[in-house]
Amino acid sequence: MERGAIPALLAAVLALSGCGGSGGPSFDYPTGVDPDGGAWRTIVLASGADIELPPPPDSASAEAQAEMAELRALQGARTPGIEDAVRASQGWTVLRWNELARQLVATRTYVPPEAARVYAVLSVAQHDALIAAWHNKYLYDRGSPLDVAGDLTPIVEPMALPCYPSEDAVVAGASCEVLTELFPEHAAMLETLAQAHSDLPMWNGSAFRSDIEAGRDLGRQVARRVLDYCATDGSDALWTGTLPTGPGIWYSSRLPTEPPLGPQWAQVRTWLMDRPDQFRADPPPAFGSAEFEAAVDEVYRITSNRTLDQARIASLWQDGYYTYTPAGHWNDIAGELVFLHRLNPLRAARVLAMLNMAQMDAGIAAWDTKYTYWLLRPSQADPRIDAGDWELPNFPAYTSGHSCFSGAASEVLAWFFPTHARVLRKMGDESGISRVYGGVHYIFDNTEGLAQGAQIALLAIDRARQDGAQIRQATATQQVQWHPEEVAP
Repeated sequence: MERGAIPALLAAVLALSGCGGSGGPSFDYPTGVDPDGGAWRTIVLASGADIELPPPPDSASAEAQAEMAELRALQGARTPGIEDAVRASQGWTVLRWNELARQLVATRTYVPPEAARVYAVLSVAQHDALIAAWHNKYLYDRGSPLDVAGDLTPIVEPMALPCYPSEDAVVAGASCEVLTELFPEHAAMLETLAQAHSDLPMWNGSAFRSDIEAGRDLGRQVARRVLDYCATDGSDALWTGTLPTGPGIWYSSRLPTEPPLGPQWAQVRTWLMDRPDQFRADPPPAFGSAEFEAAVDEVYRITSNRTLDQARIASLWQDGYYTYTPAGHWNDIAGELVFLHRLNPLRAARVLAMLNMAQMDAGIAAWDTKYTYWLLRPSQADPRIDAGDWELPNFPAYTSGHSCFSGAASEVLAWFFPTHARVLRKMGDESGISRVYGGVHYIFDNTEGLAQGAQIALLAIDRARQDGAQIRQATATQQVQWHPEEVAP
């Protein structure tokens, strides 16, 4: 990907993509409506009732009649492209905007914890906005246009939800607000996409204009509160320290043009942990000790005899500059599972919020450990070690960020999707060991990083257990089969 380039997906985000298409699953709405969703525990908002919308237009009003006439006109103006866009996106707006965020992240040289923050801010905004939407839906209990107009024919049969406000418009409004703040250079494109996504329920005949406008307004309001909260998390702080020196201390080969990446990240406010050093790993083996030298020799042995499969794994999970990063890789996996299990938007947002709060905290924990011990990389300890095509990151080795992200993500997703737990944990292990295969980490970087991530995952799982949502996805779709390409059976 060229610097600053926007992939074609962003221009065609309303078209069919990886969530289906010819030969794939049929397009229909997710399952389940969760009428109690407005009472679920929020993250930044005080509750789902924190923002209450004004009532929708009375069904007998001139405004409501004009809205119905607009829907009838839209029915006659549908094109095959519009129908495809409705099938691809309506009901899946949470996933579409997560996908878009990953593509935007890939246009920048984010340090992995910075990218994890993008996904966390977006997912928390989507999560709280949808809980607020569910509260307002059942507060006003407005029927769908399809319930009152027999001459309207949907492209996709909608969920049996009150239509005010539109959940698709809520997600589009919240997501656009967050991503515009984080990627202001793409503001015009984001606004265009948000408007197009928001309008799809009207093309489907399942929402009125006032449902759309109220939804986008609610989404923006919630996102603004989340952004205001995150503005004081310390992520914009600058590092003012000095580089330590001495035996076994990591050093930057890119100074003075590029200082170490992210040493200040250990001070960023956490979502789940009580403090950034809550799960700081114990010191690594002492530099020069027999244990340390054995670990160096192990990396040398592996990289000197790297198999084709080990090289494949190292490349698959590299997720370096100008990619969606390790946290984005796990969002991609989560999106596949959300779609496969047909989780409704509220439950999809819940999975991604817990996943991404855990991943952001994993980045904080790993970077706290890295810049506590400043351990040099294997190839710095033994110049015979060849990292090959796998770029040496410009920050200390211990613990592995890949492993910490993967330990957190695989355990969170294993809890939400227990029928796939074995495969998810194997993927987590594979992601972690990939960095050893690439020659950029020691074995103990990986094992300690996975352990850190798993501890953070338990905090996310504990929060999910207490958020008021019934655990239905764990049992309702047990027979769904998933065979990801990322890991061998």
